[in-house]
Amino acid sequence: MEYRNLQISEKIEQVRQYRPYREERQYMTTYLLALRRKDQQLMEEYESFGDCPRQIIMNRREYDRGILFGFTEKHFSSYGWLQNSSFAEREEIKFIHKQGWVATNHLTIGRGNNGKWTFGVSYSTGGWGFGSGLSVWGKIFDNRKECMKTALTEILVGHREAAEKLKNDTCGNFNAQYSKEVVRQVKNLLDELTGRKAVQLELF
Repeated sequence: MEYRNLQISEKIEQVRQYRPYREERQYMTTYLLALRRKDQQLMEEYESFGDCPRQIIMNRREYDRGILFGFTEKHFSSYGWLQNSSFAEREEIKFIHKQGWVATNHLTIGRGNNGKWTFGVSYSTGGWGFGSGLSVWGKIFDNRKECMKTALTEILVGHREAAEKLKNDTCGNFNAQYSKEVVRQVKNLLDELTGRKAVQLELF
């Protein structure tokens, strides 16, 4: 039987079995209260996001986050998951440390429907790195410049932290050279964007 056709008591039992992340707890609480109070309007609103407690709660939370970027439509995959929102003015910038090599250091920025911006970054020193994609879970900015500055700074800070961690690594020299070229490109773009030398971000 489909979840929506279950008795309210059965739905409550299934919701209570779900183990939410801390950020999901308020959604689970709101939905449980709607079920216990037989709030038909709120129940239908939540259940429009999925066909099981996990899907309902996760999709509703992502939808609310998307609203911060002006995404108000509901589009679901064939499996019932809320589709990733499409950012306008999407722009990817790559930092290639050696000609012909794949860019493992890059950033992507995008603008939401309401003019808010966010970014995703990926950086690597050859032995250590981090990556996050462009999504509604990113930091929110009012304009492209501030978004870009923060993304570039995040890459620089990542390379600085990696340099500190890899000081005693046997591959330290290689990693340092790898980072230096990436940092040079990132700093040049940051300098161009801000109109000044980012001396406080000197890493090497």
